[in-house]
Amino acid sequence: MTEQARLSALDALRGLAIFAMVLVNNPGSWQAIYAPLKHAQWHGITPTDVIFPAFIFVMGITIAIHLPRELAVSASKVALLARATKRALTLILLGWLLFLFWVNTGDPAFNWLDDRLLSLRFGGVLPRLGMVYWLTVVIVLMVSWRWLGVTAIMLLGVYWGAMALIPYTDSSGQRYQGLWEFGNSLAAFIDHHVLGAGHVYYANASPFAFDPEGLLSTLPAVVSCLTGVWVGRYVLVLHGCPNKLMSLALAGICGGFALATVTPLNKALWSPTFVMVTSGILTVMFWLAVLYERKRGQVRPGHPLLVAGTNSIAFFMLSGVLARLLLMIRVDDVSLKSQFYHALEPLLWSPQAASLAFALVFTVVCYYPVKLMYNNNFFWRV
Repeated sequence: MTEQARLSALDALRGLAIFAMVLVNNPGSWQAIYAPLKHAQWHGITPTDVIFPAFIFVMGITIAIHLPRELAVSASKVALLARATKRALTLILLGWLLFLFWVNTGDPAFNWLDDRLLSLRFGGVLPRLGMVYWLTVVIVLMVSWRWLGVTAIMLLGVYWGAMALIPYTDSSGQRYQGLWEFGNSLAAFIDHHVLGAGHVYYANASPFAFDPEGLLSTLPAVVSCLTGVWVGRYVLVLHGCPNKLMSLALAGICGGFALATVTPLNKALWSPTFVMVTSGILTVMFWLAVLYERKRGQVRPGHPLLVAGTNSIAFFMLSGVLARLLLMIRVDDVSLKSQFYHALEPLLWSPQAASLAFALVFTVVCYYPVKLMYNNNFFWRV
């Protein structure tokens, strides 16, 4: 398979992930989400829960392709680390910028300085991508390819051991250990005391406020990325045996579900079983994309998945800005988003269908500026 075909398969998979993320993140109403687009309430897994790991997994494959090239050109690990640091900081700052781009125009008492800037949420999708990217590059530069899989398993073991064995206490002195509950885990305890209750997504969780893209749970997210690195190198560089790859993927899926009785599947805590199952699923998806390329040729230029995948960060940022504008702009004290959603309700058979229709229209509207960028050969590289 040609290098161009390899990259088009990867871009197409990334495009599928960004389409799914924009669709899931923008329902017409959070009270009427179309059922297949819901996350698991807490423990468990749905197809929607695989979307974010897909981004991280694909990022790992990209690292496997590009990092050796960059190292061959620069011949300096220090230079590569500096470049990786710049990219990571850019992703983090873009995530914070999206958070700050918000004014509650429906609340006269809203104070942007107090309610946004001084309450900055440190976590989020882009900050996690930045941290995971940086840590993965550091590991790949420090560890030989032969030991990459072992390193990933060790990191997952360290995370599980910390979550299961390290005790912690709440403000009243009550001691806990080994919990994977909403607001009550070692990961939540660390977020609460290091990030602060005013800087996380679940600020009102009890006994500990926490973030689904928090500090400790970044560690297993790095393992998801390292899995992508290993799979990318095995498939695209070493041309490894597909039967062996599929056996490992199926073993991860089955093993993850089997161990879920001991350590639950949980996206917010990025549990080891969640890593196993999602990595297995994404390995199968990636191999199917590569197989399609080998049988049918590369994804044709201009294909929507290719368009979205080659400008995925621009797609994400555009969707985030537009979503906020639709909420901030109000007519007769009703946001544009609510007006559009309620205009769709009488035309469809249920609130959930109207919510899905809004999400589909929103995704298409965000796609066309990205399509224009693609047609003009403008690709925003972070």
